[in-house]
Amino acid sequence: MIKAERHQRILARMQEAASVTVKDLAKAFATSPITIRRDLIELGERGLLERTHGGAIATHEVFAEGSARYEMYNYGERNHQQSQEKAAIAECAAQFISDGDNILINAGTTAQALAQALRGHQDLHVITNGLTVASTLGQGVRTSVYVLAGRLDERKQATIEHPGVEGFSHLQVREAFLGVHAISTEGIYMRDSEDANMNRAFMDAARQVTVLADHTKFQAFASFLIGGWARVHRLVTDELADQEVLQAIREQGVDVVVVEGF
Repeated sequence: MIKAERHQRILARMQEAASVTVKDLAKAFATSPITIRRDLIELGERGLLERTHGGAIATHEVFAEGSARYEMYNYGERNHQQSQEKAAIAECAAQFISDGDNILINAGTTAQALAQALRGHQDLHVITNGLTVASTLGQGVRTSVYVLAGRLDERKQATIEHPGVEGFSHLQVREAFLGVHAISTEGIYMRDSEDANMNRAFMDAARQVTVLADHTKFQAFASFLIGGWARVHRLVTDELADQEVLQAIREQGVDVVVVEGF
């Protein structure tokens, strides 16, 4: 396991339990206590934990790091964060979509950026749970937009908890384009189980899956796995993304596309 991955998983554990021990982490990650101590020192220098005898406790900053910042900002504020990166990623992803395509786009600010990048496309059939995605695409010419029913999540401007989320057997699309809360070498994650379940169903409904994620998602941590990289065809990200993690993802057969000069 590479260092960036260990750091991410240590912080994820601390979000759940608030404290960790060197002994438990060394056993869980199959590495030496010395390595774990070095990890805790580095994370402590970043202000994300406070070292204790035999382990560490979480600081307030750990809950404001990465995807946990999601709780601190409303949708409009999040839409302005990493806006250049999101726009560049969206423009790149739009090149993989042809006129007449039948696709699925999930909810979120990166997904909304993709919707904006698709305004010049024709005859698209788009399924989404994102209200801003639907509104943006609805302004296009000859685009059919289908919004999935469910409970409104105001934080994400999305519908969740669809009653048929377990299967979505009635849905089939050529490709799903998914924005996510966090990325690791193991797969893609969401902050809560409802969102993860919804996006897992989206993956099952698609022949191919493209993940859209700016570099901050590589520094973020979230608890609920949507799926491993074996289920993902392509990752589109920016040039500031962690290169070690990107290489580990490439080695799992994923087409990694990196946008530059945004």
